[in-house]
Amino acid sequence: MFGWFKSKKPPESTEKATQKVESFLDPSAVLEKFTAITGIHFKKKESITTSKLIHFCRNHHLYSFDELYSRLQSDSAILEALINVLTVNETYFFRESRQIYFFVEKVSRNKEKVRILCAPGSTGEEPYSIAMALLEGGIPAQRIEIISLDINSDVVALAREGRYNARSLHKTASSVQEKYFIKEDKIFTISDDVKRLVSFYTLNIFDDHLFEMGKFDIIFSRNMLIYFDESTVIRAVERLGRLARSKDTYLFFGHADFVKTPPTLLERYEEGIKFYTIR
Repeated sequence: MFGWFKSKKPPESTEKATQKVESFLDPSAVLEKFTAITGIHFKKKESITTSKLIHFCRNHHLYSFDELYSRLQSDSAILEALINVLTVNETYFFRESRQIYFFVEKVSRNKEKVRILCAPGSTGEEPYSIAMALLEGGIPAQRIEIISLDINSDVVALAREGRYNARSLHKTASSVQEKYFIKEDKIFTISDDVKRLVSFYTLNIFDDHLFEMGKFDIIFSRNMLIYFDESTVIRAVERLGRLARSKDTYLFFGHADFVKTPPTLLERYEEGIKFYTIR
């Protein structure tokens, strides 16, 4: 008498028809869109990047690169999440510290306020290193203002939190660790005296909100340009140069950021340190 109940189960073919099938064939449109927005290209890392894109799509219930491309057109949350996945960089305190100590000595010669830009600032190790080096160089806190920019909102959040493991401090003198960090178990938290000297923002340098940051006496942009092609490097450097307070502004880049000096920069050397000024 209950035969009707058994017959209500949907046919197996109907269940299969509702299942979506993954189709991850050609990521080029997604990568071109990403490059157009961020300037970052993946010509030397396409296979690794494709794997990351597939993993990203699966995490966000997207079944093809075409579907991801369509979402990038209108969904700012998906775009931000993708940027955060593809722009994670490893760094540590006092990386390429000779450049930092060089400009600290320059700043110590006068009593004026100094505005410093770090773009990108990643998880905060570089801007915090600069702040600590200035304090160690006898520069009063009231003379120091540091702005840190990064396109990745996740790393900006970590930078504001200011909590690090021992690996991030492997180049940091023990005296500096004791003075500017609070250690709890295996975590080192940057002191409030250092934190208050740095302001962190999530910002793409190709966004015109960049020019609302004001002018700077020193600009650090290390290990970002390596992800750009030649024309984008020139464009990025020109935009950063527009933030220079004057032709005396120091600009520091990573050793591998570009081979040929962009036309808007003048390459200079002092005490074995390479830096740039605006032409």
